[in-house]
Amino acid sequence: MAEHDDIDARALDWVVRTGSDAFDDWPAFHAWLEANPCHAAAYHATAMDIEEMAASVPSVQVAPIVMQPPRRRWPVWTGGAIAASLALFVGYEAIETRAQPYAVETAAGAMRTVQLADGSSIAMGGATRLMLDRNDPRTATLERGEAMFVVRHDDSDPFEVSVGGARLVDVGTAFDVKFARGETRVAVSEGAVDYNPGRDGIRLLKGRGLLVRDGEATVTNVDVASVGSWRDSVLAYEGATLAEVADDLSRALGVDLRADPGVAKRPFSGSIATAKLSGDPRLAAPLLGVAIRKRGGHWVMSSRS
Repeated sequence: MAEHDDIDARALDWVVRTGSDAFDDWPAFHAWLEANPCHAAAYHATAMDIEEMAASVPSVQVAPIVMQPPRRRWPVWTGGAIAASLALFVGYEAIETRAQPYAVETAAGAMRTVQLADGSSIAMGGATRLMLDRNDPRTATLERGEAMFVVRHDDSDPFEVSVGGARLVDVGTAFDVKFARGETRVAVSEGAVDYNPGRDGIRLLKGRGLLVRDGEATVTNVDVASVGSWRDSVLAYEGATLAEVADDLSRALGVDLRADPGVAKRPFSGSIATAKLSGDPRLAAPLLGVAIRKRGGHWVMSSRS
């Protein structure tokens, strides 16, 4: 009985708080709802009870007042709860169904794994920003950086990733997506991904990748074992430009490394173990065949001569 009373008390507290225009603690409210199936039921029942109470209050006819009597100080929650209930009665279903986007970010040099409610997971590389939706765990938007998606497949509700103005839809999938310098790269290590599904869509099977640059999409072959290898502090390349390598090292090491125009388009194939660089990009210079020097507040990758 005590536990039930506590749930009802918390439900009333949330009804009052969420009815305020100033309320902004939606993550905590959402977490409370998901912690126990009884919470959502108690919340909804409380909101309905208060709404009925508000509806039963008769209208008040105001008469001319000669002398103002002392004002009775009602408990603070009473008026707020009634007002909140009116808004919640109309908008309760909207709370449950409308989009509730939120951002997840990592700092340069950091990694993070996000577990979604549907059983899928997203590993995020450094300097990466994702937009997710509390009411739809089957969607994500990669705004910048790199992320590895391991998706629980559902034919009736496919997982969808938005990136660079395009859509990626899973077909039973593990895939890596990178969006940097205006370019999108996709690599599939399991299952398949549909890029912009439709008449002109592209299906990427296991071992296939996609590069979208200047609006042009090019399908490539990828080494399945290297897809998402950055999670193990290994950057693997096959013909990547040094500009791309510099960008990846910046995010992985937490430094600002730039490729000089003289070497930016130079291709590189190989692997870089970032853990062995100890945050110092100069240690990668011999492998890349360049010089890396500090210039002002950043590092510059340039020709050795």
